Amino acid sequence: MLDGTPSIDNVFLPLKEIVRQGDNPLKQPMCSFLKNVNELLSGRKNLPEHAVGLRDEQFALRIRAIEWVVSENIDLGERCSALNERFQKMEAKDGRDILLANIRFALHAQLEVLKAMENSGVELSQMDTAPLEQLSGLQFSQFESALLVGVPNQQAAHILLGWMHASMDTEVALLMGDAVLNEEIRITPLRIDALNRYLVNAAQTYAASARLLGIIPSTDMSPQLAAEPLPAAWVRGQQRLADRGLGDWLRL
Repeated sequence: MLDGTPSIDNVFLPLKEIVRQGDNPLKQPMCSFLKNVNELLSGRKNLPEHAVGLRDEQFALRIRAIEWVVSENIDLGERCSALNERFQKMEAKDGRDILLANIRFALHAQLEVLKAMENSGVELSQMDTAPLEQLSGLQFSQFESALLVGVPNQQAAHILLGWMHASMDTEVALLMGDAVLNEEIRITPLRIDALNRYLVNAAQTYAASARLLGIIPSTDMSPQLAAEPLPAAWVRGQQRLADRGLGDWLRL
């Protein structure tokens, strides 16, 4: 992985909660990004296709957010666990129970990654943010190109890049889902269905890629698959679990 890769990828939903509690340097850019996310959701455009257009803004904000979280010594694990508990206790209404279940699954997948990183000795509070300064000002497409050049194994590089794409999509979809459940924005049942598909596909790809990369230990797959393309049959199996209400994931 490139030194300084912004891989702490569950920043925005906790950050949304934080910026509501007072002034900080990320309040204005975060509010601007949330406005763009909600405008996309409230329209008719294809979510996964047009969420790509948010990635430059999202990438720049993610870097700033990581730097700020580290400098303020914010415990992301604690914040994400609190969010997870809130969603576990929440009761959805008006047919939004499936969206709530999918949000719980996506949060669980992100918590798995965060806990796995902590268990491997990654301490966010001690993270060296200096390499992130090299990424400030870069477009996300430029970062993608640098990543493909910087990782010698191209199959592994594409899986890593796919994981990052999925993490960014999951992040956007979680913000959208949170806005719907908290009635910050009202959308039609058909649009909620589209959001569910977007969130499930992103979270499933994110979780599968994390296992292929060895970030999360898996007993279902050989470690050698970290350098191979995603096995379609395995991904389809994981997709079916999500579509059926996520099974054991929600009982963890």
